[in-house]
Amino acid sequence: MGNQEIYLSENNSPARSGRTVRAITTAVLLTAACGYFFGSGIDLSTPEVPGAIGYKEGNFTWTKCYDQYDCSTLEVPIDYHNPHSAKFNLSLIRMKATEEPSYGPLFVNPGGPGGSGVSLVQLAGDVISKSVGGHYDIIGFDPRGVANSNPIRCFEDGTESKFFLANRGFYLNPGDNPANFAIVLEAYSKQCIRKNPDFLPYVSTAFVARDIDALRDAFGQELTNYWGFSYGTFLGATYVNMFPDRVGRVLLDGVTDPTTFSGEIVDWISTSLIHTEDGLDKFGTSCEEAGPEKCALAHPDKALAFDGEHYVAPTIRAFLKRMAYHPLLVEGSPDVILQTDAAALIFAATYKVSDWPAVAEAFAQAIYKSEGNGFMKWKKERQAERCPLVEEYTLDAMPILCIDGHHNDHLNLTSYLEGVDKASKNVSPLAAPLWGSLFAQCLYWKVKAAERFTGPWNHGLKNKIMLIGVTGDPVTPVESAEKLERLMDGNSVFHKHHGWGHCSTGQSSKCTTKVIHDYFANGVLPEKGSECPMETVPFQTAFETFDNGISVDDYTRLANALKGF
Repeated sequence: MGNQEIYLSENNSPARSGRTVRAITTAVLLTAACGYFFGSGIDLSTPEVPGAIGYKEGNFTWTKCYDQYDCSTLEVPIDYHNPHSAKFNLSLIRMKATEEPSYGPLFVNPGGPGGSGVSLVQLAGDVISKSVGGHYDIIGFDPRGVANSNPIRCFEDGTESKFFLANRGFYLNPGDNPANFAIVLEAYSKQCIRKNPDFLPYVSTAFVARDIDALRDAFGQELTNYWGFSYGTFLGATYVNMFPDRVGRVLLDGVTDPTTFSGEIVDWISTSLIHTEDGLDKFGTSCEEAGPEKCALAHPDKALAFDGEHYVAPTIRAFLKRMAYHPLLVEGSPDVILQTDAAALIFAATYKVSDWPAVAEAFAQAIYKSEGNGFMKWKKERQAERCPLVEEYTLDAMPILCIDGHHNDHLNLTSYLEGVDKASKNVSPLAAPLWGSLFAQCLYWKVKAAERFTGPWNHGLKNKIMLIGVTGDPVTPVESAEKLERLMDGNSVFHKHHGWGHCSTGQSSKCTTKVIHDYFANGVLPEKGSECPMETVPFQTAFETFDNGISVDDYTRLANALKGF
């Protein structure tokens, strides 16, 4: 199986510990089509994915949920290497195929790590279904430890959670004492480990891949069909190399570098953010070209230009520097906007071109009127609405991220922050400090994965898979997809999507939509060197509908359903 590190001991065996794992059964709470730049493709439709595939219905009890969906669970072991392991339930949601023939289940993952597949299907399952021609049952699952699949809880209840988290952020702001910031992360990590000692070693991506294969088997399928976004591409790359003879149609959209994701965390930050500043620059130039009628930050007076030509991106960067020591008050409320709040907003905007006009408006209010209300509105819209006594799940990504990778080159806070500072200076002054703050928790995550997969990534697959890289992706750069294609040594085909934003949904195109549809619906892989041009101009043009009948708003909904930092 390649470099799979498996650690089994009496201390981390859930069967020996006698820990009771609750089975949670209630489910809760991405693509886009111009002419090809390539000729005829490769037909994989027969016999690899035969039509009219049935389920082993006896393995599931489907009940109606959320009006148009079916929900169920699948019992899986905590430890696949221990026949006496305790078990828990994976939470599932299904949107049934709308067209014949049926090609069986298509498993989807929204990224993260820590994203809920159940939520993805609930929010945008119809968009995924239309994107693949309606021939699949779209199956979302909550990965182990996430949402409703034995979620990792770190506190006794929501009151304790909110008391601990009150007025404590997870970004290190300019002027903050790093030691004070780090001690909170250490306390949080230790608390989570105390509450989940027997389960945490088993939430690595390798075990999630085993869960996908258990789902394949439970559905009675010979092959696995899968569409994963962002972190979901690492999960997909892991799955196809652990189970190479069970690979059907697999699309990895927005590829992260698997060698650094499973390696040194600071290296992963550095290799992931190489186009983030390009995204901010494109935001600025697009705003200037659109003019003040379409972009609130645009100004007719070119004398504002910092470099003799451009002024929007330089103005934002100068404003962020000033905010480090001049936070904003939010009028009519006790809220304040810190520098990291504003930085996180513009960083998030690089994920989706559709957000650019609203984000420009928020920055215009702050820069020209010293008002933080636009920022606060954005912040509240993106905060999950929770009952005051429900625990905040801010750790959904950390258990997976921290045990899949390592920080062996930066064993203490001083060394780690020096590495983050280097990434900030050399790669992204905007995003590296934000990610560096979030992932500092891994320094205190003293949990060793019971199993990790770190390659090799070139196992011979039953079927070639498809990779998508976006030229302006701020967090999963196109270079990572090109690298994975090389690493897979002929077992994948890379499609280059010209555009901005994260994954193919960040700035959709009709061309790429057609490539995805032809692959899933007809089994046609694009040829090597496949690429699609950028078809819309940010702030200025957009489609009303795509050739498959999906609206721009639908694809925006799909992009919003992705999980990201």
